[in-house]
Amino acid sequence: MQDYLEYKIINPKFDNIGYVTAMANLKEKHDRSAPSNYHWKILKCRMIIFSNSSIMACPDKSDVKKVHIIFNKVGKDYDQLNSLFLKFTLVQDGVIMKAPLEMYQMCFQYTLSARIAPTWNTLGYNYYINNRHFLTTKGPQEGVKYNIIVDDYSTILQIKPVKINLMQSEEKFSPGEYVPVLPSLNKAIIDDYYESLPHSGDFKSYKDLRRHWKNIHGYRLPDSEYPYYTVRFWRGDPFTYPNICLIKNFPIITTMPKSVENVIIARFINCLRYKMSHFLGIQLSIARSQNPIKPMELMDTQNISLCTPTQK
Repeated sequence: MQDYLEYKIINPKFDNIGYVTAMANLKEKHDRSAPSNYHWKILKCRMIIFSNSSIMACPDKSDVKKVHIIFNKVGKDYDQLNSLFLKFTLVQDGVIMKAPLEMYQMCFQYTLSARIAPTWNTLGYNYYINNRHFLTTKGPQEGVKYNIIVDDYSTILQIKPVKINLMQSEEKFSPGEYVPVLPSLNKAIIDDYYESLPHSGDFKSYKDLRRHWKNIHGYRLPDSEYPYYTVRFWRGDPFTYPNICLIKNFPIITTMPKSVENVIIARFINCLRYKMSHFLGIQLSIARSQNPIKPMELMDTQNISLCTPTQK
């Protein structure tokens, strides 16, 4: 699984890259797809990403209001960012800073994941699955394992095509059972089972729940409704999940034949070029790396929480 193929993306000059944080207004009326404060912040973050192709962003993992934003200081990006702050009722928190490499990496990963969905859907912290309808597809599906490495000059995408089998089961979960939840694969404890959407939950209709999964996770739930479970994480109130977003065990990941690897990688790179053709004010420049990094030199990509959070 360490046999990655590498692609190099040319970064803008880091002296031109700014970093700011912004705070969401939690007191305003929330969209019905983002009932909790944490989800409201995530929705604001994704609105910024899809409102300006030059700006990269990611939600803070612990602060319920904070969003991290990377932008190009050369040009009109900051003026446009201020307009987006007004439009989405965000308030800049502090001054413009130099972009730390770690924060650049986090924002790049989150922005990339948001833009390529639902063609490529996030699974765990370093997998994408290549199927818009993957939640209702049985058996192994095509995907990639990936890693991201950033320095002052380039962003390296390390990609390994894989087969992903979610091993979805028809048997019911039992109250008290620990199961992995999508998209994070974090484990939650089963609370209760419902044939229809529980009235006690945050969502008033399946339409609102579908919009939640699209707006917050990039997942497209099927048109038809499925049974539900309420689950609990290690703290906080229960959350309502469609049963197709819970799995019995961790997915089975297997390698793919060398003969089809290039097809999968070409599909991923072409999607990236189409969905993220520009970033930070420049055109995406991506090419196969001529000097691949040895496996023992790999840096761990910092986990970005794309899951339903553990707090309201």
